Amino acid sequence: MANSLLYIGFKQRLLDLESHLLPAISPTLTYTAKDEDLTRAYCLLCHAEIEAYIESIVLATATQAYNKWSTDKTKVSQIIFHLAYSYKQVANKPKEPPYSMVSLTFSQLQKSITSNNGIKEDNLNLILKPIGFEIDPPLALLLTNFGKTRGTIAHTSISTQQPLDPATEKNNVTQILTALKSFDEDLVDYEANGIINTTPVNMAWDSLTFWQRLKYLFTG
Repeated sequence: MANSLLYIGFKQRLLDLESHLLPAISPTLTYTAKDEDLTRAYCLLCHAEIEAYIESIVLATATQAYNKWSTDKTKVSQIIFHLAYSYKQVANKPKEPPYSMVSLTFSQLQKSITSNNGIKEDNLNLILKPIGFEIDPPLALLLTNFGKTRGTIAHTSISTQQPLDPATEKNNVTQILTALKSFDEDLVDYEANGIINTTPVNMAWDSLTFWQRLKYLFTG
């Protein structure tokens, strides 16, 4: 399956950063202070691009599903169902019908993506769970570990940091890039398939139990 244009641009940007910043790999592991700083810069900028890509593809995927549903509310995809399911009822306010729950959760998801700051597993869950998508655990671990590396570089003094090996950091980014290729394909496929017909836009919401609500969200 073809990758999204977002992924293609993201991949090229990481290759550019490697070309622009990463020092030539030394067989003796001997690097100058400048080489070490360039490697740190490479990690920081790769992290920024990874974070931006993930945020962009999740937002684009959710938006596409939402726009399709807005055009024809009789078709409820997996993403639309999970937006409704993920809605958090505000205390002391009237219960929302499912179509309002979808819109409100989508709006909150947009805000969560805008305010996101990281690629660790908690960050990923915050923006993926509302659409019902689970990230592959090995990829989540790769991203979490890379996020920790970035945090060390960005938030601690150079005097407390261990030198980074350019070969190791290149390999880490390559692994992430390869894993995100499958992530991108899976997310695009997830949005395109799994239609559940009939949105319950006029149901008697207040009289239903929680499980009855779920049944209606699935079957109308």
